[in-house]
Amino acid sequence: MVQKIPLRDDYKLKLHQVDCGATTGFSYNLAISKGDMKTKEIMKFEMLNDDPSIKTNIKNNNLTITYSQPTVIFDKESSYSKLDIRFKREGRDFKVPHSFEKQRKNSDVDYVSLYSNELEIYQNEEIPAAQVEFAVNKKGELKPNWDKEWLVIGHINDQVPIFIDSSKSSSPIYVGERVNSQWKKIQIATTFRQLQSVNKKIDSISDDRFTPEDLKDNPIKESDISKILKTTEGNQNNIKFWDDILRGVELNKKSVINN
Repeated sequence: MVQKIPLRDDYKLKLHQVDCGATTGFSYNLAISKGDMKTKEIMKFEMLNDDPSIKTNIKNNNLTITYSQPTVIFDKESSYSKLDIRFKREGRDFKVPHSFEKQRKNSDVDYVSLYSNELEIYQNEEIPAAQVEFAVNKKGELKPNWDKEWLVIGHINDQVPIFIDSSKSSSPIYVGERVNSQWKKIQIATTFRQLQSVNKKIDSISDDRFTPEDLKDNPIKESDISKILKTTEGNQNNIKFWDDILRGVELNKKSVINN
């Protein structure tokens, strides 16, 4: 058990940590009990980063549980005994557009490592927790240099956000570059499915090309680069971005497109 939270009227909350193995880290569950009543698990979650933080407020028969920004929710219950239970994320919360959710497939490649760059796409349930540092601070307050409609769906090297415009029903895929303390968007794919097509092709040629040192010993053939770049073509897509990745140019938030 990680934390015990006493509430009024003999209610108690207990936060448990579950070891999921060396490669997957920890998951957590929050359980509620009262006197001799059967304990009920009311929340299952993981942390995208940081340790869990749970705050409670109980008024009349309403229990509000506030969790921190990097919390990834998998399951939750809305009642226990006479209590109605409400969950909320600290600060601003984010919804994944249904139009984006529909584009996801079980066969998606959500992690690609090539030379100096690691590209990761978050699972749908992780996306609301993935806005910290780019869109919001740890209190969930929107950062002044970030457009409120931009929704982070992934990252490159933990520094470069990959995002969509949540105000559009079918948003292109963008990466962000810092210019004079402001984020500038750069389009890299017309749709999420196009991004997946490129990811799969890069993943298929990534064997023995995982480190910067591999670039010297095992560069990608020019013919293969040309074939992959053809799959990145589209209205307003920045082909130079993909060309840099294929040639092992390390990307960071201040240097996404290298001239």
